[in-house]
Amino acid sequence: MNERGPRFDDQPPMIRMRINPEETLPVVLPYGQAAPSVDIVIPVHNEWHVLRPCLESVEAFTSYPNVRIVILDDGSDAFVAERIVRWAAGPRRLPVEVKRNETALGFVQNANRGFRETSGDLVALLNSDTVVTPAWLVRLVNAILSEPRIACVMPMSNQCSFHSVDVPMGWNIFQYSADLGRRMPRTCFDAVTVGGFCLLIRRAALDDVGLYDEIYGRGYGEESDWCMRARRRGWKVTGAEDVFVYHRGKVSFKSFKDETFREGNYQTFMSRYGAEYSAAMAQYKRKDALAPLRHAYVRMETPAAPPVLSAFVDRMKQGGPGHAVTEASRYVRDHGGARQIPTLVRERGLVRSRHSRHPMPKGLQSKRRPRVTYVLEKFAIAGGVLSIVQLVNRLQLLGWDAKIATHHDHDQSHLDAYMLYHHPYVFPTLESLVENFPETDVVVASLWSTAATVDRIVQRQSKAVPWYFIQDDERNFFHEVDSVGRQRVVDSWGLIPNRIVKTHWLRDQIAEFGHDAHIVPVGFDQDSFYCYSDPATRPLRILAMVRPRTPRRGFERTVRTMAKVKAARPDVEIALFGCPNLPDYRLPFEHTDLGEVPNERLRQVYNTASVVLDLSDYQALGRIGLEGMACGAATVLTKFGGIAEYIRDGVNTLAVDPMDEASVVTAVLKLIDDPALRARLVAEGIRTVERFSCDVEARTTSHLFAASLGYEYGLPEAFALGDDETYSYQMSIENVGAGAEQTAEQVASTPRERGLRAAGR
Repeated sequence: MNERGPRFDDQPPMIRMRINPEETLPVVLPYGQAAPSVDIVIPVHNEWHVLRPCLESVEAFTSYPNVRIVILDDGSDAFVAERIVRWAAGPRRLPVEVKRNETALGFVQNANRGFRETSGDLVALLNSDTVVTPAWLVRLVNAILSEPRIACVMPMSNQCSFHSVDVPMGWNIFQYSADLGRRMPRTCFDAVTVGGFCLLIRRAALDDVGLYDEIYGRGYGEESDWCMRARRRGWKVTGAEDVFVYHRGKVSFKSFKDETFREGNYQTFMSRYGAEYSAAMAQYKRKDALAPLRHAYVRMETPAAPPVLSAFVDRMKQGGPGHAVTEASRYVRDHGGARQIPTLVRERGLVRSRHSRHPMPKGLQSKRRPRVTYVLEKFAIAGGVLSIVQLVNRLQLLGWDAKIATHHDHDQSHLDAYMLYHHPYVFPTLESLVENFPETDVVVASLWSTAATVDRIVQRQSKAVPWYFIQDDERNFFHEVDSVGRQRVVDSWGLIPNRIVKTHWLRDQIAEFGHDAHIVPVGFDQDSFYCYSDPATRPLRILAMVRPRTPRRGFERTVRTMAKVKAARPDVEIALFGCPNLPDYRLPFEHTDLGEVPNERLRQVYNTASVVLDLSDYQALGRIGLEGMACGAATVLTKFGGIAEYIRDGVNTLAVDPMDEASVVTAVLKLIDDPALRARLVAEGIRTVERFSCDVEARTTSHLFAASLGYEYGLPEAFALGDDETYSYQMSIENVGAGAEQTAEQVASTPRERGLRAAGR
C-alpha cells in the first residue's frame, strides 16, 4: 500500500515557548561535571499525537549534561515508525537512538529490552504519553543520589494511581512544576510502589533486583512487582515532591491493559505480596505524605447551588425559559434519557446540602508572557470543545499563557477525556466567572452565549482585547420558529469586534449582517488520524455517526437510507457510532452498534471502514469527512455548509443533498459496487487532508492575537523561540555550579512587561 500523509519535514516544532522563572527554578548539580550517565528510555507503540510532544519536551527541557534518548519502537505502524526515524535523524540537541521490534512485544518485554541494551548509571523509563517540564531530570537525579539505597524515584503527576495530584485550577503544568520546586522540600518520600509512567532507576538496583517480570504480559503491575522485590532486598522506593511530569494515561494497549489488569495481573501480584502489600499500604495511607501538597492550591469560599440547577438558572438568564428547557432536555437525552434521571440526581449532586461550597479557582496568570483565555459555555464531550483544547495546548507551547475558563462544576467530570496541559478555571456560576475572571490580555468567546460574557469581562478589564471564535452558524441550534433565540445569535456577532471563522461559508453568513471575520483554516490533527490499513483489502463496511439528540445530524434519514442499502446489498456491514442507547430505537436492519467511541479510538474505527457517511442537514466544517478521508475511507457527505471548503464532488467525495434520500442510496451503492471509484476518492481524500494542520492553525491564531496586542511579527523573542533556534540556552537556567542563581536573574530581566512596553501598551 502506498501510504500518504503530511510531509514530516514540513512539521514545525510544537514547543517554542521561551522558559522564564515562572516556569522553572535554578537547579545546582552538586556532583559537578562528574554527573552519572542517564539513558532516557521511551517505549513506544503507535500514538504519534502523544509521542511527538513527549519527544519535543524531552529535548527542550532536558538540560542534564550526560544523557541520551533511546526510543524503543514496539511494532508501531508504518506511519508512526517513519516519523520516529525521521525525528531521530533530524538535527537533535541530544543524542538519540532508535531500537525497533518488528512485532509488538508489549510494554514489559519492550522495557526489559531497554534495560538490557543500555548501560547508563541511571535509567529514566518514560512513557510516550508524557510531557516533561523544565529541570525534570536534574531534580530526579538529585533526588535519587540523596541516599545510596534509593532504588528508584518518580515525579509527581496528574495520572499516577493513588499518588496522583491534580494540577490546580488556573495553572499550567509548567507553572505547577516550578511552584512545587519552591514550596516542597527537596527530599524524597517513601512509597510502597510507584507509578511506572516516569521512573528514574539506579542501575545498581536494577542489577540487584532484576528486570521486570514478564509474567505481567503486555503490562500493568510490573513496576509494582519490581518495587516489592526491591523493598525485600533492602532498597527504598521513593517519590520526589518537587518535580511534576504530565501523564495522559492509558494510551498504548489501553483496552488490553484494562482487561488484563482486572482478570489476571492484579491477582498475580496479590498472590505474591498480598498481606505484605496491604500492611505497607495501610501504613502509607495513614501517613498520607502527599496530603499537604494536594490541599495547598485550593481555597473553598463560595456557596454553590447544586450544579445542574445553577446551569438551568444561567441558561434562563441567557436565553429565557424556552432556551433553558431545551438545554435541560438535551442534557437528559445526552445522559441516557428520562430513565436516567434518578441516577443524574444522585451522581450530579442535586441532593447535596444547600450549605455545600465550591472551590473558587485561585489560578496563576503569568506576569511574564501574554495571556489568552478562552471562555467556554460548558466543558462537554464535543467536537467544538476538542478544537479549542487542541488550540489552547498548542498556543501554550508556542509561548502564550493560554487557558480555558468555564462554569458549572459538574462539567469537570469531562476533563479527563482530554489531553490538557493546564487545568481550566471552573467557576461555580456565571456571575462568579465574570466577577472573578483572571487577568488576561486576550479573551475569546467560543459560543453565542459566551459573547455577552466576554463583553462583560472586557468592561471590567479594559486592557483585555476581545475575540470571538465562531465555529458554526449557531442560529441553526434553534428551531426555525424560535426567532428570539436565532436573533440572540445574530446579536452576539456584533458584540465582539474581532472574529475568527474556519470557512468562507461561515464568513459569508456573518457578512450578511455587516460583520467581517478572519479565516483561519481548520486545525485538523494529522498526527491522530491517518491510514494504516490497506483500503483495497478492507471488508465492505459503511460507517456512519448517529446522534438522535441532534436533529440536524439527520438520524432518521440515515436509518431509512441505510435500511434500503442493507436490503439491496445484504452482505455489506453497516456500523453506527455516537449513540449511547441505540438499541432503544429498534433499527429495522442488521447493524453493528459501536456505541460512543472515545476520540482516541476513532482512528481504529475509521480504518475498518470502506465508506464513511454523513447525512447532516449541513456541516459547518465536517470533521467526520476529514477524519474518514485521512484514514483511507471513501466518503458520501452532505454538500451543504462550510464543508464545501474541502469537498469536491466526484473528486474526493460523493457530495449529496441529504434530503434527496434516493440519490443518497444511489451514491452509496455506486461506491460499494465500484472499487476503482473508491480507490480514486481515497487517494484524493488523503491529499485533501494534507491542506489542514493544527500547527498552521495555532501559528496563524497566535499571529492574529499577537497583532491585536501590538506585536506586528508575532510573539517577540522574549516569549518564544524562532523555528531555527534550539533549546541550548536552557543549560544556562540549570547550569552546573553556583552560577545558576545569577543566570536565572538574567533570564528574569526580560519580563512580559518589557514586551508590552515595546508595543506601546
